[in-house]
Amino acid sequence: MTHSHALTRLAGIRFLAATLTLSAGLMPLSTAQASLINEWEPLDTEAARPKPTVTIQPGQNWRDPMSEVNLLWIAGGCYDMGSPPRAEGRESDEGPVHQECVKGFWLGETEVTQGQWRRVMHNNPSRFRKGENYPLENATREEINEFIAQLNSRARINVQFRLPSEAEWEFACRNGGQRTIFPGGSDPTRYAWFGPNSLGTSQPVGLRPANQLGLKDMSGNVWEWVQDRYQSSYGSNNKAAPNSAGGTEFFTIRGGGWQDEAHSLRCANRGFQSDNSRRPDLGLRLAASVKTKEKKNGTRSTDIKRMPF
Repeated sequence: MTHSHALTRLAGIRFLAATLTLSAGLMPLSTAQASLINEWEPLDTEAARPKPTVTIQPGQNWRDPMSEVNLLWIAGGCYDMGSPPRAEGRESDEGPVHQECVKGFWLGETEVTQGQWRRVMHNNPSRFRKGENYPLENATREEINEFIAQLNSRARINVQFRLPSEAEWEFACRNGGQRTIFPGGSDPTRYAWFGPNSLGTSQPVGLRPANQLGLKDMSGNVWEWVQDRYQSSYGSNNKAAPNSAGGTEFFTIRGGGWQDEAHSLRCANRGFQSDNSRRPDLGLRLAASVKTKEKKNGTRSTDIKRMPF
């Protein structure tokens, strides 16, 4: 090949590389870059590599990086669920008192906030849109299920997000199953936003002292959905396993809200609501448990550091 023919062929290769680059909508490559590309060698990009699954250990607190919800480990145990017949403020659906045992699980330090919801859903159905740190409310149960599904589909962790069961919620409210009426002590005005002190609206989460497990706003501010369908009494059902099939068309809510009186804030108190309802005093608290282990080829596992919050 003559020198002039070689130069003509090299110029043609450079022109072809530049033309293909421009037709794909990319920035043109330099002559050196175009000459160095080997079409048979795959490019090693970070996006092409499988992302590791982060292993979260039972017993440690952690923060979900997607929603930024702080999750506290609640060690399991057995306790007497419900309230005795002569308890002050008791309603008929709080009995009979029966023993329940729950396994260890994670529970949100506070109710899910509007800011945490927006990071995942990119919307805000709340009526009181006064700040990112106010509790998410006014969402239907279907929307809440979608929020949880988004977390589970996008997070690469060994944990499954969900709502707490009734038995888990009451166990956590009772400071790990203690015989306490309110989660923070005998005086709800110190620990809860409710009718006498809320000024007729929800308040930012986490301003009141926590209970003995570090959980805040377990009473008052907004009611919280749990997994279980509502029944008018516990009967012989095992409430440690959420009642998702039987019962009525209504689902159970817990904790009381900003417009309620003190008796609604008791740990044993129960409410109910249809799944398509929107209420400005009803939100959620996120729970989580370890997934059933599945072996996957090529999946790596790393430990997550304990989050200091």
